Amino acid sequence: MTISYTLDVSQTNLQSFFSLLLRWRGSVWKAVFGQLAVWTAVFLMISCIYRYMLSPSQQDVFEQLVRYFDNKLDANIPLTFLLGFFVSFVVARWGSILNGIGWIDDASLLFATYIRGADEETRVIRRNLVRYLVLSQALVLRDISMQVRKRFPTMDTLAASGLMTHEEMDILDHIKDPYSRYWTSIQWSLNLVYECQKKGKVESYYLMNKIVDEIGKFRHGLASLLKYDWVPVPLVYPQVIFLAVRIYFMICLIGRQFIVTGSNPSGIDLWLPITTMVQFLVYMGWMKVAEALLNPLGEDDDDLECNYIIDKNLITGLSIVDTMWKHDDTGYSMVEEHMAKTPSQKKDEFWGIDKIAPLYSMESAERSVHPLVGSASKINLVKNKKEIVMTPHKNKLSELDPSEQKTYLRRVNVSDHNAKHAKQRGLERANSPDKCLSKMRSRSNGKFRTSANGSQNGVDLWTRAGDIEMNVAASNPNQVHPHSIAVFPPDEQQTTSRH
Repeated sequence: MTISYTLDVSQTNLQSFFSLLLRWRGSVWKAVFGQLAVWTAVFLMISCIYRYMLSPSQQDVFEQLVRYFDNKLDANIPLTFLLGFFVSFVVARWGSILNGIGWIDDASLLFATYIRGADEETRVIRRNLVRYLVLSQALVLRDISMQVRKRFPTMDTLAASGLMTHEEMDILDHIKDPYSRYWTSIQWSLNLVYECQKKGKVESYYLMNKIVDEIGKFRHGLASLLKYDWVPVPLVYPQVIFLAVRIYFMICLIGRQFIVTGSNPSGIDLWLPITTMVQFLVYMGWMKVAEALLNPLGEDDDDLECNYIIDKNLITGLSIVDTMWKHDDTGYSMVEEHMAKTPSQKKDEFWGIDKIAPLYSMESAERSVHPLVGSASKINLVKNKKEIVMTPHKNKLSELDPSEQKTYLRRVNVSDHNAKHAKQRGLERANSPDKCLSKMRSRSNGKFRTSANGSQNGVDLWTRAGDIEMNVAASNPNQVHPHSIAVFPPDEQQTTSRH
């Protein structure tokens, strides 16, 4: 949850300072206290061994180690420089994620202002436009945020919560896009806006484009969230920072010990290294800032309230389009549309193919890649459950009487979801990427017979599927879809083409 302290710093006085400093949840004390206590205990244990268990000669060796480790430690490990750059980078990234999470107010105001009509059909359209945008946001966030994934562990729970209908869920289930499906509800929104313009509910193309642009901005923010989840900060960068901070204070366990014997003892023996403990609090707290902000969509104290944002967008959006609409002339005039010249339209290479598989060279296909899917999208949180009970949040329940509470209660059967999930995981285990590529390589061990004119077995490899499907005449009568060409070993004498 996000910890709000804005009211505590509304005035710049001593009371505000202590109100801010003495907080626990989300504070530097909570983030660092446990590690500082362990570090201090280990420091005192080493000090006791040095003072009471080592012989004088061993103490001399230990004191040499103390001087060696403490010599130019801050210069050799410049924590201020390392942490400063890293935290600045992470905070900037956090700000971009916050801006991209999506706020529906602007889009709802345009829906309410430009889509005219007080009839039931128009009201349904305006409300569905809001719901579709919130649905797209929920689909994105449940793939990248454990908060939202726990709230909507299955698609059925999205339908039960009212964000989509069962008909819309069936459509989403049949979308053949393994990466994301949030764009589907965006497309529904754009189709509705276009239909409104055709029916005269939106007065001009100019106003329609204003609405479309606002929907595009909302979609762009959601796409940026997916990109931040798919492509995190390069692993070596946080590893270097987190390792440097911890190694620094591991060295301090010996390097900051007070020397109590020999010819050059420490000037004062405090037992506890107060200044080093302050350093630990500052540097470790600084590092904890970066750790918390690397993924602000998680479940730490200061992570963004994703579920609250979904609720806020739904409630605010529906309120705007239903209660803030009034029928007035806008005064906008239609803007002439100029169409750019476009290429002739043909069927694409993947026409009629449900499972699209873009091609790679055999060498480049060997490279392992991180799949661009949400980090939480494959987690099944209802594996051992038969149903999920859906209810409003406890804060809302307190505002409802018992009869109203009962109407909101939903029971969602998750048996189908678990069966689908188990089947998918079984297929993934049985067909690992390396195993499948190995099979493909064994099938292609036979060399291709390629003629001098660039054809294989008398077939032009690069005939476009669109030319064939659209019955466009080709120079070679044996042209076929390049994806359907068979591989023949060198000893086969007959040529065959698959259509």
